[in-house]
Amino acid sequence: MDNFSEDSGYMKDFAGKRVLVAGRGISGAGAFEALSGLGAICAYTDETNIASFGADLIVVSPGIETNQPVFTYAKENAIPLIGEIELGYLLCDKPIIAITGTNGKTTVTRLIGDIFAAAGQKAAVCGNIGNSFSLAAYKGGYDVAVTEVSSFQLETVDKFRPRIAVITNISPDHLNRHKTMQAYCAAKRNIARNQTEEDFLILSQDDIPLYALENFAPKGKTLYTSVRGKLKGAYLFGGDIYYMSEKVCSADRVRLEGEHNMKNALAAVCAAKICGIDNAAVVSALTSFKPDAHRLKLVARINGKNYYNDSKGTNIMASVCAAECMCGDTCMIVGGSDKGYEYDELFSRLPETVVRVAAVGETADKVKAAADRCGRCTVETFNDFAEAFYWAKSGGEENVLLSPASASFDMFSSYGERGEAFERLVRDAAEK
Repeated sequence: MDNFSEDSGYMKDFAGKRVLVAGRGISGAGAFEALSGLGAICAYTDETNIASFGADLIVVSPGIETNQPVFTYAKENAIPLIGEIELGYLLCDKPIIAITGTNGKTTVTRLIGDIFAAAGQKAAVCGNIGNSFSLAAYKGGYDVAVTEVSSFQLETVDKFRPRIAVITNISPDHLNRHKTMQAYCAAKRNIARNQTEEDFLILSQDDIPLYALENFAPKGKTLYTSVRGKLKGAYLFGGDIYYMSEKVCSADRVRLEGEHNMKNALAAVCAAKICGIDNAAVVSALTSFKPDAHRLKLVARINGKNYYNDSKGTNIMASVCAAECMCGDTCMIVGGSDKGYEYDELFSRLPETVVRVAAVGETADKVKAAADRCGRCTVETFNDFAEAFYWAKSGGEENVLLSPASASFDMFSSYGERGEAFERLVRDAAEK
């Protein structure tokens, strides 16, 4: 891929600039370290030092909502404000592959990184995956930046322009922040807003509804992915994976389970083939890939019952996909902190093998109400996570599946902590 970094900035020299960083998480800390290394005078904002610092630039983390005072202050005082993902773009001197979507973006990001590694190229796998894009860009030493970008990060893009943009799928999520699906979809589409005819956009033919693309006219070359047959891009046909009519490999080389992961693999294959990666490297990565922690992990099989940790299933379609992978009757643990949607779609889509649901946490009553409206499943509500687990364990189903279709912040600091709590309960059950 060509390097087009000469297009990528309106501020190159940060030396001596006073930069206020909003947010102390991975993104904010990465921006702070990168800017400090470039000679900027940096400070974190606690909302009381905004005016006193006298900033030349403000960099915001994705966790800072656009209605926060720092945005108002920047606008009223004509101070440039950019997101951390934008800063990464300004510092990046290599091609960027950016991946977004409601589900699958971490898997696709990691897969693309693994494919480049198998081809002998260094990929900076960064962004929403848990590594600051701006810090990775500042440190350098890579051939391509493979960057996961969330809807929160895409709210603040200005000049951000990936050489290849991927939208894996779109379904309701984060409506507590975006308020409407129209706003959520608009944020996702921002991934391609600055692309030109030299760039590529990869869209799922199967999982992006038409309403999500309303008023969207991408300028880049658009390719597609599908598990349902031939098209312009990467697709599944006759049990094989193809790219532009070229057979890449047999579908059984994909190590990950479930149709949703075949779709993820197709997106990664499409991006890799655009970049000219050979099939041997693609196959090597597909056959050796290990799934993310807390994503549909078989924790244990105890007395004939399987316990699956899918704590990363934080929205409805992620949990539906997890449930579809279960063989045999299943009891699901569903619920957590509220993301602003109802759960009717969950119960209308769950396979018949899901016969009981333990509804837990802040959204427990919403989960049960949706189940009652849909006339599906036996549902019990719980305020305690351990109590929900032991009720799920007590039934005669073959599987207990933690796939909450909800965020974790009512009871836990992250989906990871929630998944670890589940696995501890499973281990304790095994010892009794």
